[in-house]
Amino acid sequence: MLLPPRMNRILLCLCLCFVSLAALAQPAGDAGTLPSDAGALTAPSGDATRSQARAPKDEEDPDEDPDEHEDPDDDNDDDNDNDPDDEDATAREECPDGFDDDDDSNPSVLAPLQLDVNGKGLAPTGLALVGLHHLTDAQVRALVGAPAAGATEPLSPKEVQTLLRKLAGTGLFAHVAPRLRVSEQGPALLEVTLEEYPTVTSVQVQGLQDLPPQEWLEELFPRPPGSFGNDDEDDDDDERDVEEFVATVRIHGRRAKVSIDNPCPPLHPPREWLAHIERGQFHPGIVQGGLDAALERSLNELRDDEGYLLATVSATLSHEGALVVTVDEGRLEAVDVPGVEPKMAERVREALGLSPGDVFLRSDARRAVDRLESRLRFLRTVGGEGLNEERRSVKVVEEREATGARRYRTQEQERRASRRDEDKEPEEPESRWRKLFSWHDEREEGITLEGRRLVVHVRARRPDLSVELLPVHTQVTGFAPGLAAELRIWDPKDRVHATLDAAFFVPLRLGGQRLPDDPEGTKRQRRVSLLGGAKLHVPALGLAEVGAQVHDFTDTSDRWRLGDIDSYVYSFLINRPDRDYFRRKGFAAFATWRPARSWLAGAEFHGDTYESLQAFTPPLTLFRRDSPPFPNAPVSEGRFHSVVLRAEYDSKAKPGSPVGSLFRTPETSLFPREGDRTREPALRGLVTLEVGQQVGVDTRFWKLIGDAVLDLPVTWHSGLSVRLRVAGGQDLPLQKQEALGGWSALRGFGFKDFRGGDASVLGSAEYRWHAFGVFADLGAVHAASDWTDPRLGVGASFHFTDAVRVDAAWRTDEKARATPEARLLFVRTF
Repeated sequence: MLLPPRMNRILLCLCLCFVSLAALAQPAGDAGTLPSDAGALTAPSGDATRSQARAPKDEEDPDEDPDEHEDPDDDNDDDNDNDPDDEDATAREECPDGFDDDDDSNPSVLAPLQLDVNGKGLAPTGLALVGLHHLTDAQVRALVGAPAAGATEPLSPKEVQTLLRKLAGTGLFAHVAPRLRVSEQGPALLEVTLEEYPTVTSVQVQGLQDLPPQEWLEELFPRPPGSFGNDDEDDDDDERDVEEFVATVRIHGRRAKVSIDNPCPPLHPPREWLAHIERGQFHPGIVQGGLDAALERSLNELRDDEGYLLATVSATLSHEGALVVTVDEGRLEAVDVPGVEPKMAERVREALGLSPGDVFLRSDARRAVDRLESRLRFLRTVGGEGLNEERRSVKVVEEREATGARRYRTQEQERRASRRDEDKEPEEPESRWRKLFSWHDEREEGITLEGRRLVVHVRARRPDLSVELLPVHTQVTGFAPGLAAELRIWDPKDRVHATLDAAFFVPLRLGGQRLPDDPEGTKRQRRVSLLGGAKLHVPALGLAEVGAQVHDFTDTSDRWRLGDIDSYVYSFLINRPDRDYFRRKGFAAFATWRPARSWLAGAEFHGDTYESLQAFTPPLTLFRRDSPPFPNAPVSEGRFHSVVLRAEYDSKAKPGSPVGSLFRTPETSLFPREGDRTREPALRGLVTLEVGQQVGVDTRFWKLIGDAVLDLPVTWHSGLSVRLRVAGGQDLPLQKQEALGGWSALRGFGFKDFRGGDASVLGSAEYRWHAFGVFADLGAVHAASDWTDPRLGVGASFHFTDAVRVDAAWRTDEKARATPEARLLFVRTF
């Protein structure tokens, strides 16, 4: 019994294995006789779908005796052969129906067609195909497995029904009209009138500007799934013919060929019949499914997948088959902003960056909304049905001319009614109080299309409150969880916007942590840390922030070295916070100007009292519980007054993005870090000058810090980052002295291996390719009127994202070791 075509390769392998095993069982002198003539896979005929496993004669080997190829048992072979009629019937039953994808064709649902005349059943004894132009009668019959022309074998109702369904399912015919012709004396004849879909001989695309014409043509004329049952093959294999099923077998020096014929009709029309694009070349043929359906499909893909929501197509097909397609990618006629004042509407249009005449894409709309809510943060898009629900469905209609030419045009369907307004329930009075504060972003696109007019629905943003968890863990507080909250109150007229922010964290009494022989000190270090402040944003004056804050909390000057979460995690895991802490109590007043998108200039006044803290013992850590507490450096205690002047630049800063933080220090930027690296060069840097004096002491101190980072993309997947940090001062308090060593501050060396300096220089370079990177740090510290020798640290990194990475670093001085220092880091500080 032969299997369906898709099983031919399995059958071929089994045949080869069987022949090999049989040959091994024969004596070496008589390997048996295998035919040498290879059969050919031919197109199936209409009246026979028999499978033939031919055994051609063995090719003669010049070194062999011809008599040795004779088999005395040849006369008995026919006694074991199966009945070919049984094989044919079985093969027909197992042939897959390549044009039958409708579940309704299940025999249990769809009964066979009944042909009755005056109560007498009729069985057509002939089939006539009428109306063919480009295809021949024989081609169509072979495709659907119909009887050959002139055959007189009666067709059962089930066979008639199957043939008609196959003809309709080929996608080659616009109409399949069957008619039964019955004569008084002659046989019944089934006449099927076929109207072929149009044939395209050449194609030309006009109007595309953003999208490559070749890419759109591949959507219009996709490569057929396959022909003669090879639809599951790889697209790179172009030739599918009989030679794929022919194998040459060598057994003990003898050579034979085995071929397997395809027993079934093809599963798809041959691809040479169909118009398609293959390897960038257009192949003429019939447009499967019709040209109007192909244009409509490609237009919907252009709108849905590519995002050209206003795109339309029109086409002209000449009588000779020359197709000219004009694609309009869709341009905006206007941008409307209802419900706001004209001046504000103009600002909204400017922030959106969309203008009449622009080609409109869905991705452009989303980026426009992001720009709007970034630059005009006091507004938010709201209401409207959104682009997805508002988008109208389209249809391509065909119009035929008397000359035989065909024209196609896009027809907009009626707008679909939205269920949003129908299902909307009256708002409950108490729900208005819940909406006073937005705990999460309920942003809607709020942007709709009315024809080719873009309508943007905006309104003033409600006050919003954001809350952040502070999982603080340090050597001087132990585990001290807390919260930070920020409330923003927006002015709908963009005059003055207010921000209130606060934070607290509470050291917990866990693990018996304490200061040995100092219960008062233990109690003092377990005080609650509190911070609170208020600031205003005045756009008319260019003031990004002006305000003040009060604080009494455990602080650090090492935030430029290691991010908060990284320090807390490694403090808890392995007792390595890599930070020094102190208590700071006082107030700060500040004003920050933003003269341009990428520039900041600010001034701050600080009045603080500093207090040294000691590390608790035993350390509250998951591992290394027996290690000594991580040391915490002392500070110059007392009350200090200082003024900080700063200037910052960030080429990636977003317009309108908020600046500043409760935990502001002269070493870190007020600009928020904006996402991952981009494909464009980026530069960011800061310069701060702090001048101060300890109350009651005549000596003044000053400190100047400059920190700049340059990101340079080299290729699409690689880039170089270079950093230079220079800091120096005079008469510096202990908490403001310079030190190098540790993560992000001379990697590979220990935490603050070189400390107590009044100046330092640090340079870093990192090259990254895909997820892998290599880096080198070089730095020196000026202390006791002399510079230390430059120290070099090298390492490698593996990046999960731009920020999350694994770093491994080695020091290169006399204390170098083969084992690197390694960390999984979650925050990039430079």
